[in-house]
Amino acid sequence: MTSNTPREVLVMCLADPSGNPRPRRAAEFCASQGFNVSVMGYPPRKRLPVKTYYPLPFPLPGLLNKIIRRLWGVAVAVMPFERGRVFCEKKRFGLTRMKEAISGKRFDLLIVEDIQLLPLAFEVRGGGKILFDAREYYPRQNEGVLWFDLFEKPRRVQLCRNYMTRCDAVITVSEGLRLEYMKEFGIAAEVFRSTPPYVELPVRPTNPENIRLVYHGVANRNRRLENLIDVVSLLDNRFTLDLILTSDPKYQQELRRKAAGMDRIGFVEPVPFEDIIPTIGRYDIGFFYYEPTNFNLRHCLPNKLFEYIQARLMIAIGPSPDMAQLVKKYGCGVISKEFSVESMARVLNSLSAAEIAGLKRKSDLAAKELCFEKESEKMAALIERLLPEAVAARKTTELSEGYLQGE
Repeated sequence: MTSNTPREVLVMCLADPSGNPRPRRAAEFCASQGFNVSVMGYPPRKRLPVKTYYPLPFPLPGLLNKIIRRLWGVAVAVMPFERGRVFCEKKRFGLTRMKEAISGKRFDLLIVEDIQLLPLAFEVRGGGKILFDAREYYPRQNEGVLWFDLFEKPRRVQLCRNYMTRCDAVITVSEGLRLEYMKEFGIAAEVFRSTPPYVELPVRPTNPENIRLVYHGVANRNRRLENLIDVVSLLDNRFTLDLILTSDPKYQQELRRKAAGMDRIGFVEPVPFEDIIPTIGRYDIGFFYYEPTNFNLRHCLPNKLFEYIQARLMIAIGPSPDMAQLVKKYGCGVISKEFSVESMARVLNSLSAAEIAGLKRKSDLAAKELCFEKESEKMAALIERLLPEAVAARKTTELSEGYLQGE
């Protein structure tokens, strides 16, 4: 391979990468840096700047198919040999043909977005570097759920010890997760926050008689979104809440029944990924009160926090340490004193429209720093450490082209 030949990057995920922020931004960023990018994932709904797409079969719907996948999960958990565990895992996640599809391709860098894909990444890496994106603290992702504790957690620990520790680099989403990976596995992960691209938006005026809260995201039971409804029931009549939810229709119906008769709570249809920030920019307060029902929720630093900031909203959260540290640093929101519905309601009720407007202006200032353009500087530095020759060659080419163009 000559120095002028674009290097090859493979992004691997168990998702549609066109609608999943971190794999999408990884693919787009690497393409913008002059790499040839290939992606392995579920069939994308929207086009990505990729050279080759390796489609995974989408999990089939229906109870029977769910049972079959669960049985493969049990087989992974009880299998005494790693080769057998890897085989069963491939069957469970539809990966059985991926090694053959990728075989013979040479990748300089593999960016892996799901821990179950690490064994396959090591099989096909050749001489390539592996960058693992630990978006969760995987051994405790759904702790307290019987299925997870019995069958998922032991395998997650194996994957961390046997594969994650051998990755060339690991990134994660928050300081709390970074510290836990170091404590339990000696993995020196780097924090790479889930920030969206910078958006130029005005700060919306605050109507003192109609203060609009919004929550958007997955309707996940362990987030106890019914607490958001309980908080609003304790707020004065200035406040309204719209919920923009995806996934788990059954849980969404339960939330709708709980909110029935509360005219200050609405349910809004979800919008495409690229329309999230303009849509929520019509509100005043980005609201997510998560009680720490598990380790990952306690230390989450989610996409929506940064999307709320880009939308120039005031932030309202509970005292989750990683989120609270950021909100305090930028002064762009309020934090309840404790994890209770009453405490969250008290701090919101105490706010004047002028105070909310001031906090929104702080989000406007924070948006210039908490954006992908700034955060991607970390990714550029990390790739330069992993692939110094490729990055040096690209910079030389850019300088040469600039010289020829008279820059």
